[in-house]
Amino acid sequence: MTSMTPEIRAFLRQLLQDAGQTDLGEELENVLIGDLYTRLVDRMILTAVAHLSEAQQAELLKMADQKADKKTVEKFLRDSITDFDKV
Repeated sequence: MTSMTPEIRAFLRQLLQDAGQTDLGEELENVLIGDLYTRLVDRMILTAVAHLSEAQQAELLKMADQKADKKTVEKFLRDSITDFDKV
């Protein structure tokens, strides 16, 4: 999995605080932030895939099998999805 940026970590920590989860302890907070991050990444992937044609989905799967680098995948998604930044 990709590493979490400080901005994403702060966002997820704020989500926990907004949900009233303020006295968790560092270890449990880190576990919950990791779980939220995994869910966020999964959701982003599902959203992106839903905007691809079957042929594009197959191409993305091929890229994943070949362990394409992040920049290559992002370029593919930007080129393939209309209004990528809004999706």
